[in-house]
Amino acid sequence: MRSLLVAVSGGVDSAVALQWLKREGRAVHAVHLRLWPGGDRRAGGSPEALRAAQEVAAAAGVPFEVLDDAEGFERTVADPFVAAYLDGETPNPCVVCNRRRFALLARRAAELGLDGVASGHYARVVAHAGRPYAARAADLAKDQSYVLWALGEESLARLVLPLGDVTKDEVRAAARRLGLPAAARPESQEVCFAAEGYRRFLASRGVRPRRGRFVDRRGRTLGEHDGQWRFTVGQRRGIDVPGGPWYVLGRRAAENEVVVGRAGELVAGEVVVRDVVDRGIGDAPGRGPGTGGETGGAPAGGGEPLTVQLRYRSPAVPVRALEARPGGRVLVRLERPFSAAAPGQSAVFYRGARVVGGGVLDAPETSQAR
Repeated sequence: MRSLLVAVSGGVDSAVALQWLKREGRAVHAVHLRLWPGGDRRAGGSPEALRAAQEVAAAAGVPFEVLDDAEGFERTVADPFVAAYLDGETPNPCVVCNRRRFALLARRAAELGLDGVASGHYARVVAHAGRPYAARAADLAKDQSYVLWALGEESLARLVLPLGDVTKDEVRAAARRLGLPAAARPESQEVCFAAEGYRRFLASRGVRPRRGRFVDRRGRTLGEHDGQWRFTVGQRRGIDVPGGPWYVLGRRAAENEVVVGRAGELVAGEVVVRDVVDRGIGDAPGRGPGTGGETGGAPAGGGEPLTVQLRYRSPAVPVRALEARPGGRVLVRLERPFSAAAPGQSAVFYRGARVVGGGVLDAPETSQAR
């Protein structure tokens, strides 16, 4: 791909990616996505972020434009984020955001007659059996393949990720050598539109405190709280209940209850996943997980075993078996127990470094029932 639309946030990663692509001799066109026009400098789409992106494009001497999707972002990312917390889940908005923005970038690249899209994500695009897949970055500490699992094959086929084979330290060093203003800029926030924390964001969207109960798994009242949305599975702080330490085991949104217990009760040997995208979770792409009964973690034809990552910065866990459940859900049996799997987070499946599918962690029946 000789011509690329390059997403530029104003940070060091996209600045270096843009410079490297230009030095390779590619025709590059910079674009800044205005997704959340907040005043906080850490918010994506803020005036400061826009100025920084303009600096990046000017330093590279390339065309620059702003693509405004604030209305669409609010409807498809921010509003569902609030709804998920109120429904008792801990959402991962970066997955939904990446799927939307890469589709927008691909559409704009096509309008400009460009070959593809590039960004400063720490991940790779690899080919396997003639198909493109997202894959882990060389810098595992910065790897972002986890939040790219929902990208479709069409998006991946036109995607270039220049930072997939380098480390963050190498990128910072390159930015200093190039004299880029972005070299000293701090890391961006994981949730760009909730830079002050999700509780303050929910409050800004009209979510008000509401008294509810801390309960154990048998439904016995242990204390009170100001709203189940203020907690997530595995949380220890903020549980005002005598006799601790207590940990959040689950949330019952309809009753505004937070189920608490001991640390050992967080550990589970299986999880349930919904909204599954399968690109090789089973023995072959397109074969549904659990088809024909239980499916072990290793493909029938040999190759790399199946693993699943259940939290953004957690190590992947080997999969022992998959089993179909009603409603298109999949029961994932793990080779070793995992602690504090939070409903609403992503379950991302890998074969080696390659992303072969994903889905959303569903609430286990044990946390919903009294």
